[in-house]
Amino acid sequence: TEEGRLLKKRYAVFNHDGSLAELKGFELKRRGELSLIKTFQSEIFEQFLQGDSLEACYTSVANIANQWLDVLDTHGAGLDDEDLLDLISENRAMSREVEQYEGRKMTSLTTARRLADFLGDDMLADKGLQCKLVIASRPRGAPVTDRAIPTAIFAAEPAVKRHYLRKWLRDPNLDGDVREVLDWGYYRERLDGVIRKIITIPAALQRVANPV
Repeated sequence: TEEGRLLKKRYAVFNHDGSLAELKGFELKRRGELSLIKTFQSEIFEQFLQGDSLEACYTSVANIANQWLDVLDTHGAGLDDEDLLDLISENRAMSREVEQYEGRKMTSLTTARRLADFLGDDMLADKGLQCKLVIASRPRGAPVTDRAIPTAIFAAEPAVKRHYLRKWLRDPNLDGDVREVLDWGYYRERLDGVIRKIITIPAALQRVANPV
């Protein structure tokens, strides 16, 4: 079943003192995963030990999920730009030189080429380039691979930042505000997917109403 596929090889084992003994199949262990997802998961597992009933346990877990959903729904209200970028950026390493990826569509490849556009072709000279990126909401209708932008652009001088964001995202009216640029729906979908796998589907299999 679809539920079984989503839950396959995912489990957490706790010690008697409540600490995690083993964790398998979750994004918390995955290199390059969104900090948002990792932080959410690091906070949520201990909540499965809370409450005196199954329903109370899921209520405790759902409280954490709703807090992180609120972060996205409010577009990071209360966070400064640097903290927001750290939370939702992804790190991708180019294991080969860019020329060797000719014809492929990848967020890391788009980011690497935009880093070179912004900082110079020397950025592409060697393999192992680290690409820290976010996904923009523009160009409208373009695939995700075409909407990846390097986070380094947000540290540039305002005029430089505006120039490259308008060029890459094909919008002459952008002012460079990171919250205006980001694809909030994309990040909401990413978090929703993790919540389904950790909370919603397990709750349904245990005949508990969706707590989120």
